Amino acid sequence: MNILLAGDSTVADYPESQRPMTGWGQALRELCAPENVAVKNFAKPGATTKTFMEEGLWDDLRNAITPGDLVLIQFGHNDQKPENGVLPGEYESRLRKMITDVKAAKGQAILCSPTERRLHPFSHKPEPSFTQQLPFLRRIAETKEIPLYDLNRYTYFLYQTTGTEEAKRYFLWSGVGELANYPAGSQDNTHFSEAGALAIARYVKLRLREFIQSELFDKRYYGACMYPEVWPEEIFAQDVAQMKELGMNFARIGEFIWQHIEKTPGQFDLSILERALTLYQRVGIDVCLCIPTPTPPRWFTVMHPEARIKNLDGTVMEHGSRQQCCTNNEDYRFYAYRMTREVAKLARRFDNVIAIQLDNEFKCHVDLCFCDTCQNRWHQYLAEEYGTVQWLNKSWGTQVWSEAYDRFDQVVMPLMTPFLHNSSLMNAFRKFTADTINEFAHDLCHFVRMETEVPITHNTAFGFNLMNDRLFRDLDVAGFDTYPKYTDYPWYTMNLDRFRNVRNTNQEMLLLETCTSHNGHIENYATPAPTGWVTAEAFIGYAGNLKSFSFWHYRGHRFGVEQPHSAVVTAWGEPDQGFEDVQRTGKLLQKMEPYLQRTHYQKANVAIVYSDHAKRFYTIDNGGIYDYRRLFLDYYGSVIRGGINVEIIQENSDFTDYGVLLIPYLRNVSPELLAKLQVFTKNGGKLILGPMTGDRTGELSWPANNGLDLIGEWLHCKEITQYRVEEGTYTASYQGKTTTLSGLVTTFVGDNWQAVVEGAKQQLVIGKQQVDAGEVFYVGGQPQKITGDELWRKFLTQEVLPYETDRGLVKVKEGIMKYRRESQTEIQLYLCNLGVTESSFELKTMASSCLNHEDLFPGEVTLAPYEYLILSFAK
Repeated sequence: MNILLAGDSTVADYPESQRPMTGWGQALRELCAPENVAVKNFAKPGATTKTFMEEGLWDDLRNAITPGDLVLIQFGHNDQKPENGVLPGEYESRLRKMITDVKAAKGQAILCSPTERRLHPFSHKPEPSFTQQLPFLRRIAETKEIPLYDLNRYTYFLYQTTGTEEAKRYFLWSGVGELANYPAGSQDNTHFSEAGALAIARYVKLRLREFIQSELFDKRYYGACMYPEVWPEEIFAQDVAQMKELGMNFARIGEFIWQHIEKTPGQFDLSILERALTLYQRVGIDVCLCIPTPTPPRWFTVMHPEARIKNLDGTVMEHGSRQQCCTNNEDYRFYAYRMTREVAKLARRFDNVIAIQLDNEFKCHVDLCFCDTCQNRWHQYLAEEYGTVQWLNKSWGTQVWSEAYDRFDQVVMPLMTPFLHNSSLMNAFRKFTADTINEFAHDLCHFVRMETEVPITHNTAFGFNLMNDRLFRDLDVAGFDTYPKYTDYPWYTMNLDRFRNVRNTNQEMLLLETCTSHNGHIENYATPAPTGWVTAEAFIGYAGNLKSFSFWHYRGHRFGVEQPHSAVVTAWGEPDQGFEDVQRTGKLLQKMEPYLQRTHYQKANVAIVYSDHAKRFYTIDNGGIYDYRRLFLDYYGSVIRGGINVEIIQENSDFTDYGVLLIPYLRNVSPELLAKLQVFTKNGGKLILGPMTGDRTGELSWPANNGLDLIGEWLHCKEITQYRVEEGTYTASYQGKTTTLSGLVTTFVGDNWQAVVEGAKQQLVIGKQQVDAGEVFYVGGQPQKITGDELWRKFLTQEVLPYETDRGLVKVKEGIMKYRRESQTEIQLYLCNLGVTESSFELKTMASSCLNHEDLFPGEVTLAPYEYLILSFAK
């Protein structure tokens, strides 16, 4: 693998005669030398995107690309200068051309925002100087589906926290006679000294780790969340010792500890964390150290009451729980960023800190905010997203109900109104909320990376209004929490299949919170899970590429609101409900580790597309009957209950390696996604679209020319109608199976379609057609209860099951979940009955049962609830 660089003077190499001037590309070469990764720097001082192409430098770089090479592209310093004659549209189009060229050469393009200057060239103040370029770069990276390394924001924060004067050391700044190559002195706020170039190159190398390093963790972790701020030191030490006895090697701490480490503004005392980390280190327990931004101290909300979240009804969130502050508020961000860097400094000192968790469950307890800060940011956001208010009006169709705006600062937030707001406005505001929480998260990453190389994660979940693919794009490893119902096992495995794929370059994932038996709080008493369920969760989780399995929490709380939640031990120190499973799981991991260590997870051949954009759409446009999470869970569950393993991917995933793509409920298909689907079918893939896929625009409006928008135009759908049918009134038949549909039904006709299921007036409810070398289905409606429906099961068996990777080895029945792992000489299948009743699978060829050390012969194999096996097949 090579790293190729395109850019300007801030990236370029410099000869000894110009030292200490150094481009960050030059420093990157030195940092990457120990990794045996070659850095080829094509950057040139003074280059714009225009001159870089016209002078043949881009052709030279393009011709040097070999498959798998990384191509980093950073322009902007010179493109923004009027005298160079580069229009914004030309800047964007040339960058897009470069990215297209890299992809054509089978390289990986990475866009870098321009490094910031120490002072703005016109105001001569320490403020951002690339505000016009950044929206272009974000849009390009999003639509071209490539990483964006935000060097601009990173360097801006680096200079600000260093101090304007102290930051001179990062630049070519010297007095008369101080530097031999610059005897007259230098006052350069753009070009870097060796220290400045090294600081940026170090950041770039950290970000490149996802491409250079195959895995972040060389073992699996098992443990629990602990709270040294809650318990006396002697009790905490007892719990740590008992953790070790239970086979645990992992703890998560610190997510709510802010008050204890910054009792007064700016005065930090991290000794409580230092003592805990030292104790863990002594007994060999690794730690996920958290950034406690969800619980700002009381002194903060007293000093800055305006930083609290303002609700739709005008009420303001009060101190006393968590997440009460608006993450857009500048004062909150100032204190959060400063504290984050202090915690990161501590992490750097302890080699047993193996991960840093940002915040805790973003948007778990809150959603939209309507404070003054959000109102101002909302208007700025709209200007960046739409460019002109005329385009916003056209995109939203504001001619309806006299909604048109003359300026961006007139655009309302979706506060109380007599009926409903424009669906496009509501969609845009929710997207604004998700984008700005991700901005906050990515800013936290910058401050962490100033101090340490420890991988960064976050504990997300399906229930929160986030855009997780964008969130984890700038983090190092996916993390999640889940508290599934044991009676509905797809609830659990959906997390595994989703978060394993939320990052396109790394399939490792961390389960950071689950319960030993049951969750709960003072307004929710939950029933315990059966013995064996938690161990079964851990078994199939590790098989599916979990690198940690962690309980919330180790010792039950006496105070607060979550006292009814199960723990490893009770508040008084005795084994809690589920303790038997906790013990069993520790022993199981020790048995599994040798088998896991010698193999790697293997992807399924079938994928389902999950979309946080679609989830946002259904939050707004749901007809009073739909919840996206439940819709998707039932659909996914119907597939895996049919014995078909799947990957849950997203719109920006690579579709190349899949045989079948299932895309339900994705209400908008973008031009970029459509192009990928066309390539997928051209290469022979089977595509199953719907229900409700493609029936809205990206602005959550109805299509202009075809009822299924771009999908309908591509597949020549006509006479499209969509309406709700009542339960039991609309029947459909397929290969001898009949069912009733409910909810929204989309019917259509078309010359190239073959009827699979017909509705009223011979219109299609499910149709299929050959497209190039592939096949496309459109599913216009679904059964009342898709889980267990005989017609739907028959359809999946006929159209999807033949693509199941392991069909030549086993055939599983409902309840049994399996994952495949491989080495060069061996196939391993991990099978577990997650159902509440006995189930079985058909073994089609002889295998070795690894945990039982016995041979199994072809035939029916029965598994009791929560029983598991590792089967080994020689290649």
